[in-house]
Amino acid sequence: MKVKWHRRLYGRGVRISEVSKRSGVPATALRYYESIGLLTAARTLNGYRDYSPDVLSRLDLIEASKELGLPLDQIGVHLSTMESTSCTDVREALRPLLAEQVRQIEEKQARLDQLRSRLSRAEHDLAECPDRSERCSTECVFRTSA
Repeated sequence: MKVKWHRRLYGRGVRISEVSKRSGVPATALRYYESIGLLTAARTLNGYRDYSPDVLSRLDLIEASKELGLPLDQIGVHLSTMESTSCTDVREALRPLLAEQVRQIEEKQARLDQLRSRLSRAEHDLAECPDRSERCSTECVFRTSA
């Protein structure tokens, strides 16, 4: 089986089902990546997609970039930069993108910390509500301020 894969990989190209199986990326995502220009595939005479052997390393880079939180449009720009400029230029292009991701994460973390604090206060306030069979009064509802 490996010989067959090797022949397919380096001979004619790689079909979408094989790329999906090897990479773990669903075929639907591969078709979408192709539609937005992140991947390219030749077409065989019968219309099958035929990916080049470097598609797996390109997918690794796409997936790693997604894990860093980069949007697909920025990943596309980054891939184009990689294909047309030096490593130094790629590094300089990536730095602001990564710095922006860090800034956004810090902002989200601050909002989550604030939410955690509000939830703790709400939990404390609910614990202070008296046990009674009458209708709940305003002292038991969530408060928006400290």
